[in-house]
Amino acid sequence: MISKRINYFLCLLLIASVALFTTGCKSKKSKSSKNTSSNKTLKLSDNIRNIPLDSLIPKTTAITGKGEKEISEKIHNDYMYGTLAGQYGKLDVCEKYMVKVLKKEPTFVEAHHNLGLCYYKQGRIDEAVKEWKRTLELNPNYAEAYYNLAIFLMDMKRDDESLELLNRCVKYDPFHLKARFALGTIYKNKGLNKQAIMHFKAYESKDKGDVRVLTALGELYLLEGQDDASLKAFESVSRIDPKNGKVFYQLGVAYHKKGLLDNAIVNYQRASELMPNNADSYINLGDVYAIKGEFQSALASYNAALAIDPSNSYAIRKVKNVEAKLLKNE
Repeated sequence: MISKRINYFLCLLLIASVALFTTGCKSKKSKSSKNTSSNKTLKLSDNIRNIPLDSLIPKTTAITGKGEKEISEKIHNDYMYGTLAGQYGKLDVCEKYMVKVLKKEPTFVEAHHNLGLCYYKQGRIDEAVKEWKRTLELNPNYAEAYYNLAIFLMDMKRDDESLELLNRCVKYDPFHLKARFALGTIYKNKGLNKQAIMHFKAYESKDKGDVRVLTALGELYLLEGQDDASLKAFESVSRIDPKNGKVFYQLGVAYHKKGLLDNAIVNYQRASELMPNNADSYINLGDVYAIKGEFQSALASYNAALAIDPSNSYAIRKVKNVEAKLLKNE
């Protein structure tokens, strides 16, 4: 009981000190910024930068390390204190306690993982990768270590290799949202729309209100010709973020494709209000008006686009076409 009480008050003191640090004046912040990674020299060797993917993947499925429930209360208290320090940016404290814990319990899986996070935030990439590699050697099922190593590979522009680790991450934790988002993004950038949709939908099954995921799904559904699903996704985003001009533009495109021209006009107009310097909204608005035979409105829309982008060849050509039709109707 005494050890719990002592560590509880230590945690409160740490939180209080962090609160003072984050709410103090600028001069105090600058003096206290020694824990931020921006002030650290990046320590990344060519050996780690080019580390083979195979060497990051554990060679066995056997768990040989200890988890949180298998260590003593005192060591666990030190681990939690160090973890909390790391979460609040006190990286020197975090490192001190994780090293202390690992001296007593060298196979403590979570401590190796969190020490890796601490090193990564300090810019000590070599040491971070080695700690995460050690984490997986002790517990090949540790999803978060796969994710962190995958992000490291992505930072090294090794996206294809990061896919292997991200897929292992979601294998062991199907609802690892950060990994699902990373997988969806990589596949989307590769033009592999169906795979991207699968991962973004897995994300959405756990968190239905993420604007980034809903927007990505709306765009992907549109590319795949799933217009109804696209509309549903974009309409959800427009309710969550009613000032997102890009979403209203996409809604206009979705309605436009379905031939629901009045709805397309409403959304293109809203997009042009929220993004007054975006010529595409006015061009598409002009196209819809032209389809409806409302050539005066179409001409006004194309001219609005040219006021933003005078060299837009499509808008120039459309203005000439609409002017010709107006003259013909006189």
